[in-house]
Amino acid sequence: MANLLDRFNKEVIGSRGRIADYLAKISSKGDFARTTNINVILTSWNNILLTPRRSYIWDPDYGSDLYKMVFEPADNETVEKIKDEVATQLMIYDDRAKITNIDITFLSNLKGFDVTLNVNYMGEESELNLTLDEVMFANFMEATT
Repeated sequence: MANLLDRFNKEVIGSRGRIADYLAKISSKGDFARTTNINVILTSWNNILLTPRRSYIWDPDYGSDLYKMVFEPADNETVEKIKDEVATQLMIYDDRAKITNIDITFLSNLKGFDVTLNVNYMGEESELNLTLDEVMFANFMEATT
């Protein structure tokens, strides 16, 4: 009989050639929800892009500087800066999937923007939507002071 660790690794983690992870969110089965394949990558990318750089003690370079661009002018130069920041940080921290398109839409009722990423992972396509606005910026600044 195989030991419990071998059984766990074979049957749960990345079983059948799939990548897998557990998210701390409420599900019908308990406090953690299992995600697989492209959803694992989208969760990782969401964490990278919404974590302000220099806020994670053990790895100060982890995250992105997207929050700093919330109050930038709504012009093509800012769009290019945002796209560059997204592509650069994802290439550094998690390059398992391919970004097929990045769309930036500035918010009309608040300072900030939406980022929409079209993603391809092993033929599976999906989309990641992020919103960065002045409320999020204010919450971060309040938490760090």
